[in-house]
Amino acid sequence: MISLSFTKMKKYTKYRFYERAFRLLIMLTILHHSRLEAQFLPGLNKDSLKRLIALKADDTLKVMNYIWLGQQYETNHPDSAGYYYKAAKQLSTRINYPAGVVRYINNFTAILNVEGKYDSSLALHRQALVLCEQNGLTELRLISLMNIGVVYQHKENYKAAADHYLKNLRLFERTGDPKSLSLLYGNLCGLFLDLNQPEKAVVYAQKALALAESMKDLFSSGQAINNLAIALKDMGRFNEAESYLHKAYDIGRQTDDINMQETSLINLGGLLNETFSPRKAIAVFRQSLPLAEAVGDINGKALAMEGISNGLYMIKAYRQAEENTRQALVFAHENEKRETESNLLMLMSDIQIALGDLRKSAKYRRSYDSLYSSIVNTDLVKNVQEMEAKYELEKKQSQILRQKLLLEQKNRETLRQRTWLGVLISGILLLCLLLFWGYRYYRQRQLLGSKELQALLGEQENVRLKGLLEGQLQERQRISQEMHDDMGSGLTSLLFLSRAIQGQDTVTSRLKQTAGDLIQKMNEIIWTMNHEQDSLDSLLAYMRLHISEMLEDANINGRYTIKEPVPPLSISQLFRRNVYLVSKEAVHNIVRHAGATLVEIDIYVEDYLQITIQDNGKGITPGQAGRFGNGLRNMRSRTTQLRGSFEILAEEGTRVIIRVPLSV
Repeated sequence: MISLSFTKMKKYTKYRFYERAFRLLIMLTILHHSRLEAQFLPGLNKDSLKRLIALKADDTLKVMNYIWLGQQYETNHPDSAGYYYKAAKQLSTRINYPAGVVRYINNFTAILNVEGKYDSSLALHRQALVLCEQNGLTELRLISLMNIGVVYQHKENYKAAADHYLKNLRLFERTGDPKSLSLLYGNLCGLFLDLNQPEKAVVYAQKALALAESMKDLFSSGQAINNLAIALKDMGRFNEAESYLHKAYDIGRQTDDINMQETSLINLGGLLNETFSPRKAIAVFRQSLPLAEAVGDINGKALAMEGISNGLYMIKAYRQAEENTRQALVFAHENEKRETESNLLMLMSDIQIALGDLRKSAKYRRSYDSLYSSIVNTDLVKNVQEMEAKYELEKKQSQILRQKLLLEQKNRETLRQRTWLGVLISGILLLCLLLFWGYRYYRQRQLLGSKELQALLGEQENVRLKGLLEGQLQERQRISQEMHDDMGSGLTSLLFLSRAIQGQDTVTSRLKQTAGDLIQKMNEIIWTMNHEQDSLDSLLAYMRLHISEMLEDANINGRYTIKEPVPPLSISQLFRRNVYLVSKEAVHNIVRHAGATLVEIDIYVEDYLQITIQDNGKGITPGQAGRFGNGLRNMRSRTTQLRGSFEILAEEGTRVIIRVPLSV
C-alpha cells in the first residue's frame, strides 16, 4: 500500500515534468531565435551543409553554415555541435564578423545550460551584450538580453529572471520586433507557471499568441498555443487545454515541423493520463514515437514510452505494461535518461505488485532507491531540508493558533492571560525563526569553507603540474641543444675529414654516407624533441621538406597535396616522430624498389590524419612483402602505437595509406 500511494504522487510530478521539459524547449528556441528561418530551408541537413562548408570561401555565409550544422547535432551529439559552433567563432574572429561571434554565443550557451554550466553561460552572454553595443547589433542585443533571463530561469532563480524580463519588457515593446516580443511573452508565461501563478501565465500566453497571429507566423503561434494549453491545464480548464494542444499539433503539421508535432502530442498524452483517459493517452503517445525517432529526439522517445507504460498500468493491462516498461527501461538506461529510468523502475515495482510478484516488486524498488539516491544532488537535498523546516514551522504555527483559539473560547473574560499568551507565542515564533536562519547561515558557511578548500587544493595541483611540465620542456631543450652543439659539431668534422681522405674511394664514400646519415638522424631527433614544433602544421611542413629532398636526390618527380584547412592542433612528440618515420620509410621503399618516375602524396585532415602515398612504379604483390625486411613491420608497429591503420595496395603501382586519429 505504501508503494502504491507513493506512485500516485510520482505520477502527478511526472506530468509536471513533461510541462517543464516543454518550457525548457521554448527557452532553448529563444537561444536559436536568430536563425529560425534557416531551419525550414529545403535540403538543409548534415551532408549538404558539410559539402557547402568544404566548397565555400571564408565569408559570413560560411559562418552561418557552421552554426546550422551545429544545430543538427545539438539534441543528441552536443560535443559535435560545440565543435562546429567553435569553428563558426574562429572564422568570425578571423574575418572580423562580430555578429557571427554573437550567434556562436547564442547557440553554444544552449549546450552550457544543458550541462548546468550556468555561470559560464551568463559570462558569455554579457560578452555578447558588449559586442552588440560596440557594433550596433540591435536585434541580437535584444536576444542576448532575453537569454540572460533564460539562464536565471534555468538556475531556478525566478526572482532574478522575473526582474530581468520585466525590466526589459518596455524596451522590447518599444524597439523590439514582434517575433522577439512574442518570445519574451512566452518566457514570462513559462516563468509564472514555474511560480505556480497560472492566471498570470495565461495573460502572457494570450499576448504572445495575439502577436504571432498578427504576424501570421505559424511557428510562433504553435509555441504560444502550447504555453497557453499548459497554463489552462494548471487552472483546471482541461477541455480548453486539450483543444489548444490539438491546434498546436495541427500547426506543426501545416508547417511540417516535426518537433512541434512531437511536443504537442507528448503534452497531450500527459494531460490525458492526468485526467484519467489512459486509452486516449496511449494512442497519442504511440503517435508521437515515430516523430521522436524521425528527429532523433531520445528524450522525447523515452517520455513517450514512459507515458504508454503508465497508460497501460492505469487500464490494468499489467502484462502489456510489464513488457512495454521493460523495453522502456532498456532504452532509458542505454541513453542515460536517468530520471525517466527512475520513474520506470517505480512503475515496474507497482506492476509487479499488481501481478502478485512481491519479490520482483521489492527488487525493482531497491533499484529505484539506488538510482534515485545517485541523482539527487546537493541543491535538491538543501531544498528538501528547507521545505521540511518550513513545514515544521507552519505545523508549530498551526498548533499555536489552535491553542490560542481554545484559550480565547474558554477565557474570553481574561484579557491579561490572553495578552501574556500572545507574548509567549511571539517569542516562540521569533526563536524558531532565529534557529532556522542560524542553521541556514551555519550550513552556508560550511559549504563556502569546503569550496574554498577545494579551490586551494586545485590551485596547488595546477602549480605543481605547471612546474613539472616546465621542467620537462627545459630538459628536452637542454638535451636538444647539447646534441646539436656537441654531437653535431663532431659528426660534421667527421664528414669533412672523410672528404679529406685521398686514394681510398670506397672507404671515403662509406664514411661520407655514414656521417651524412648520422647528421640527418640527429637532426630528426632534435626536431622531434623541440617542443616548439608540437603542432600539426609544423609536422606537415617538415615532412614536405625532407620527403621532397629524398625524391629530388633520386630524380623522381613529386606531387604534394594538402586539403585545407589544417586545424591549429597541438600533437605529441610520439605522434610527430612515428608519423614522420612511417611516411619517410614508405618513400624510401619507393626510391629503392619501385623504379618509379612519379610519386603523389595526398594529405587529408578531419578528426584523423590520412596520408596517401601513390607511385607509378612496378607495384607490389603479397609474395614480395618480405623484400622490405624489418621496415614493413616497423611501419605497422608505429601506426599501431598511434591506434591507427596502415595499408599497402597494388593499384597502378603501389599505394600506401596511413590513417591515424588526431586524438592520440
